Amino acid sequence: MNKSWAWQRIQSVIGRFMGHVGFYAEHMMSHDSLSYDSQIVMETASVIKIPIMAAAFQYLVDHNESWETPLRIEPEDIVEGSGILRHLSPGLSLPILDVITLMIIVSDNTATNMILRLVGLDTVNHFITQHGGLAETKLMKRVDFSIPGPLGLSTARDMATLLTRLYQRTLVSAQASQAMWKILTQQQYNTIMTRDLPYDWITEEGESPPAVRIGSKSGSLQGVRNDVGIVTTPWGDYVVAILSEKAKDLRFHVDNEALVILPELSRIIFDYFTQSAPQP
Repeated sequence: MNKSWAWQRIQSVIGRFMGHVGFYAEHMMSHDSLSYDSQIVMETASVIKIPIMAAAFQYLVDHNESWETPLRIEPEDIVEGSGILRHLSPGLSLPILDVITLMIIVSDNTATNMILRLVGLDTVNHFITQHGGLAETKLMKRVDFSIPGPLGLSTARDMATLLTRLYQRTLVSAQASQAMWKILTQQQYNTIMTRDLPYDWITEEGESPPAVRIGSKSGSLQGVRNDVGIVTTPWGDYVVAILSEKAKDLRFHVDNEALVILPELSRIIFDYFTQSAPQP
């Protein structure tokens, strides 16, 4: 598939979606890229939890703190929405690494507030600008649906930049980057990135590891559906960030328009970057 043909397919997808899309994808070896409105600042929803995770690992390094240090659930941490910790008892303690893991793989909002209480919003935003080098990314608040406004703001380009550093194992440290990659590969809410990818290549069923491995983080709010991550394949690896907002379909449903149409965009990107792959 040449780039012209890829763009015809991309424009068809974008033209059918009743909302606004921005995306950036880059091959990690050739540095070939595909993008559309990748510098437009958009609402992150839970995708902002990736820079929160990175800032938490940096905090542990800066304070010589162990990943196994217990972190207690306080009543003020508990919030509605995704996750399981809000259903458990206040006072429960978990290792910091487990709290970070829950924040990512089930997008646990209570776990997010626990990490933000430990690290601090200002520290996260300092990390984003000073360590992440992300000019357009900002954490706006703790997870609290009584406070108006977005949880975070970013661009597809910024998110891809952060993911590239993680891929290169230069985000915080090689050890921290490897730990973050492992957490992202355990994602339970696979949405836009994976829905249309070849099932036999991404499934972990059976004894053999999947040919294609994905580490990702999605985010959902009313009218917002995002998915960003790293895709590793035998035919080359790439990072991809797909952000969407102002969608007409406001349903929290598996067949939300964004979750049906935008996976086609992910598949086009996959096909473009893995042109030497056999047909599934």
